[in-house]
Amino acid sequence: MGSSDLLGSLTASTTMSDDEDTTQQKLNIASYFVLAAPPGQVDDVFQDVSKLVNDKSVLDDEATINILKDYNSEQMVAASSGGKMILVSKYGQIESDLFLDPETGKVNKFDHKKRQWVAETDRKQVLSEDVEKYRNAISKQLSDYIKDNYKNGKVVHAVYGTDNGQIIICISAKNINLSNYWSGSWRSVYSLNVKKGDKVELKGSIRLHVHYFEDGNVQLHTKITKSSPIPIDSDESTAKKVTEAVNNIETDFQNNLEEMYFQMHTYTFKAMRRFLPVNRVKMNWNLAAHNVASEVGKGGS
Repeated sequence: MGSSDLLGSLTASTTMSDDEDTTQQKLNIASYFVLAAPPGQVDDVFQDVSKLVNDKSVLDDEATINILKDYNSEQMVAASSGGKMILVSKYGQIESDLFLDPETGKVNKFDHKKRQWVAETDRKQVLSEDVEKYRNAISKQLSDYIKDNYKNGKVVHAVYGTDNGQIIICISAKNINLSNYWSGSWRSVYSLNVKKGDKVELKGSIRLHVHYFEDGNVQLHTKITKSSPIPIDSDESTAKKVTEAVNNIETDFQNNLEEMYFQMHTYTFKAMRRFLPVNRVKMNWNLAAHNVASEVGKGGS
């Protein structure tokens, strides 16, 4: 191979590598914006991102489905199937588009683009009886707690279980009111293992995302992680203790949020404002004085 042929090959290789890097960078940027979309606005964000990327080779069908799959699972979206709301979450994911309904053990197929359940498969999870009784009791107790503490029709929960004793609780609440320029989501995840001894740790995390965009664009992202000891007794007793712990964690979190809002209004925003303008002279709010100054200025010119 001559020197000119080698140089041509290297140039072509470098160009191809640069193109691949550019494509991946575009895909990473697109993914970031879509995954960060505020509650109820992912379709609008995806549409805008598609226009900005303006390259179907980057956001092809496969890439689109992968991004939306990650969004749906991370945001724990829910959709109706046979009149019942079923949660989409990584804890119930069987395949990329197959998710478990832990209440029935059935596996359903989900369309990530349309965010709809499209089919019920013949696959089913049969949980061991010694774990299922705990899972079922916790789910029932949690239903009562949610009815008392969350807005009706705005929340879906799921309680998953595995044969090794692991119980995962998911609560996903969304309140969307885009016509009034706001939306918000609350996602709670708790886990414990009912086979790990007489007393185990309930580990929980809460994520809150609020967006307000009337005459501006303000978003609140906050997350906490908490834990609470749970004595393992009968299924009913354990379920009651778990629900009490969830209630305490979430109530404490909400109280802290309210305190934060008060502190922001009373102290934080006040500290950010200047007491005086840069010239250290108080503003004269007398309109007549400004009119006089304006007339004097005109006379001088």
